[in-house]
Amino acid sequence: MPVALSADTCPRLASGVAFERVGDEGMWIATVHGVPSSRVSGAVVDLLGAMDGEIALRDLHRRFASAGSFETFLHLVQRFQASGLLGGVAVRPPGRVTYRPPFTVQVATLRAPAVFDRLERMLMPLSPRAALAIVAVLLGAGVVAAIHQAPDLRRVLTTPMPLFGLVFLVVTLSLLTALHESAHGITLTRFGGTPRRAGFMLFYLTPAFFVDVTDGWRLPGRRHRVAIALAGPAVHAVVSAIALIAAVLLPPSTSRQMLLLLAVSCTAIVVVNLIPFVRFDGYIALMCALDEPKLRARAIRDGSAFLTRLLFGGRPTGRSLDRWWSVPFGIACLIAPIVLVVYTVSRLVRALAGGGAVLGVLVVAVEAAVVLVGVVLVTKALRRALASGIGRLRFFSVLVALVAGVLAAGSVITVPVTATFGFTTQGGRVVLVRAGEAVEAMAPDGAPVVLLSNGFLANERVGIATLHSLSPEPTRVPLDALFPVTDDGVSVAAVIVAAVEMPAAHGSLPRTGQARVDLGVRNLWRALWATGVELPLSSLQSGKMGKE
Repeated sequence: MPVALSADTCPRLASGVAFERVGDEGMWIATVHGVPSSRVSGAVVDLLGAMDGEIALRDLHRRFASAGSFETFLHLVQRFQASGLLGGVAVRPPGRVTYRPPFTVQVATLRAPAVFDRLERMLMPLSPRAALAIVAVLLGAGVVAAIHQAPDLRRVLTTPMPLFGLVFLVVTLSLLTALHESAHGITLTRFGGTPRRAGFMLFYLTPAFFVDVTDGWRLPGRRHRVAIALAGPAVHAVVSAIALIAAVLLPPSTSRQMLLLLAVSCTAIVVVNLIPFVRFDGYIALMCALDEPKLRARAIRDGSAFLTRLLFGGRPTGRSLDRWWSVPFGIACLIAPIVLVVYTVSRLVRALAGGGAVLGVLVVAVEAAVVLVGVVLVTKALRRALASGIGRLRFFSVLVALVAGVLAAGSVITVPVTATFGFTTQGGRVVLVRAGEAVEAMAPDGAPVVLLSNGFLANERVGIATLHSLSPEPTRVPLDALFPVTDDGVSVAAVIVAAVEMPAAHGSLPRTGQARVDLGVRNLWRALWATGVELPLSSLQSGKMGKE
């Protein structure tokens, strides 16, 4: 735990801290064990250099910052402490295995400098202007090709993906992710920096590669650091454009569909990568463009301090980030990871809804892990708020009121609940199916049913119907009746749980798709339990009942 700072504290510069001058603008880099930590001014270097463990903070304030308040000066020193620049807080440089809260684990090699040095020398010399011009031309042509193929792109989004296409996409995107990260490292190397680490990570439940380019802070030009950050997304953007251009030249075929799938996937990766509220490339580019090291961490500190004062009171503190938008940006940085994780888990639940007991258990396990991490993070945030000096009585009173309010709101607010099945056409009738031994439809006769395409990335409504219950009946169905993947030669075991009655006048249906059965409305807590636990585990529970 960091040592509490006061006017009588005599801080000492941490061992392993050094300063390097950058360019001719009077800026310095503070490094911890050789790893860049932050960009600081010459005045800050003089202040930190004077922290020898013998001079009290009140005397340092009088000597270096007498024009400002002591509270502002103390807040600045607390930022130094949080960055590992002062003794008393052990900050280890990232090694071979590193955990970054809340959802990132990295496994790295420390031989990255030699690897990227060889890669950079293998590449043909190309001026930045020439590279930028080529990228601009390709992206412009890709946009034109996308507009020309808009109906085909929509169809790709809303229809099942061929099994071969899924394999192709997974392999290609894995290679592109490695190329994406290599582009960061190669660009840094070309500008004279050194990528320290590179390897594999789990990032918000998603496997990915990474390259540590923190050495870019040693580069004097902001545009160089921005170029390093955007080099990765540029790889996916260029590949998307090339795939779209190539697809225009091909007749309708499986190969053309694969190219369109690749283009859509790469475009989605670029869009997500440019989100500035998570530690994606867009955030790194913004941080470099503003020349604000640790922009997100400082904004989150300001946003958290604002929320703490709003809820629990306490004295105003100085800003960690001297920008008018620091608080809203920090709050957005707190919310964005939650939205991404919730969206990923909800999409996972929908995609695997008809997959039977094993996949249902997997879904619930992932949900439980996410909830557990969320509880840990909220607990840590509350402990930090309590340690900030606010009154204990108000803290616990407000906390109890918040918990009671959330519980009451969840009991009053009602939301619709749906059960997701697959559907297929058999013997002239449309039936609902799920994987498992014996599965009940869990809905009464006459329940409304919405029929959707079983798209890998999106679902399109194809019809409406009403449910007619049947006794569970084993069968075999095409793969795309249960999953958003299709293969003409593959069928899977399933159970017919119900039939649906179509209106007299209805359009043609695809041979398979996804069906969402309306189970009525429930309060928020019952809806979350039903959607997150009961429905994924319904195959397991029904299977047990069948055996009994």
